[in-house]
Amino acid sequence: MGNKLIPEGKWSRITLSWSFLQFLVISIMEFIIIVLNYNDKRDLSSSLDEIDKKYKDNENSDKDSYSVSGNYTALIVYQVLFIVALVYQLYLTVDTLLKFSTIDLISLALFNSMCLVYSIIQISQTDTIFEEILKHIDEDFSLNINSTKLLMKINIGMMIIFTIGWWYITFKLYKIFGWNVFKQIGADISLKERLKMFNILVTLLKVTFFFINVLFLTQYCTVILSDPKIPDKDRTTNWYFQEFAIPVLGIICTAIGFIAMIKESRLLLGIYIFTLCAVMGFISSVLTDLYQGDKAKYQNFKKSLTVTIIFTLVLCLITYCISLINFKNFGLGIPKSINKSKNKNTIQSNQAENNQQKRLSID
Repeated sequence: MGNKLIPEGKWSRITLSWSFLQFLVISIMEFIIIVLNYNDKRDLSSSLDEIDKKYKDNENSDKDSYSVSGNYTALIVYQVLFIVALVYQLYLTVDTLLKFSTIDLISLALFNSMCLVYSIIQISQTDTIFEEILKHIDEDFSLNINSTKLLMKINIGMMIIFTIGWWYITFKLYKIFGWNVFKQIGADISLKERLKMFNILVTLLKVTFFFINVLFLTQYCTVILSDPKIPDKDRTTNWYFQEFAIPVLGIICTAIGFIAMIKESRLLLGIYIFTLCAVMGFISSVLTDLYQGDKAKYQNFKKSLTVTIIFTLVLCLITYCISLINFKNFGLGIPKSINKSKNKNTIQSNQAENNQQKRLSID
């Protein structure tokens, strides 16, 4: 397949077309929903502000930081994140087809399945938000909300179809790809296992990058920055440092992981493992705060953030275990083995071309 952006083979082309079709159809639907939600928020701005004021004047402490107008902000964030996820799955598809990788192929199907679950939770969260808004607005405006909800349900139906298609494509391409990379190394079983663990970790880094740095951190930062309990005068440099030091560490953590794999550095991989533990601890603390701490602060994001945290922690734990295995394997020349196998393929390909030219000249 080489470095071509348009893959060779029937099923490879079908895969790329399916990925682009999903990106195009779902993104258009999500964009329409974003526009509808934005327009509704603008039209209801004065009414929502009055509702928020009533909540602030209420003595019920559970509602002291609740913001009905913040509900629409949360909805728009959900839709934007979903479009970003579609862009990322398109990147993963191209990368998978270029590398001819079974590991990446399976992770791509799982990634789309997790996006489906996230979209279903998004519908549930949206229903809760709309129910709260409908308590305070007139019946005529409820028609706009019901239209938006209908579009979101149609979107879920299409996501189900695309996800089923992804698993069918994975089944087909799995038989075509096989363990292509590992077949090229020879009969050294231990080397095959080391290379497999190396490739699995690279794939996990790509997926955890999205779930930590995009899905989780975007929602977390939106919650913190939109918290009405923190006035602007209290948002000092120290406040920003305390709130966002660990999130920034999460971004640095992923970068260190990729560099460690490129350099095959035990030191960098060790630093990555340490920072990954710190990030997992921080994410776990947010989950605890979500249900036992300042629950009102997270109310607009509770369901989606919970699912995001669960997915992220599971991925981080798997990445942590695979990282330890690779830490033990580093120093054994895995990247050199990959290059050697690539060179071997190139030599074999050149030999095949030379033999074909000789047969043509004889004919």
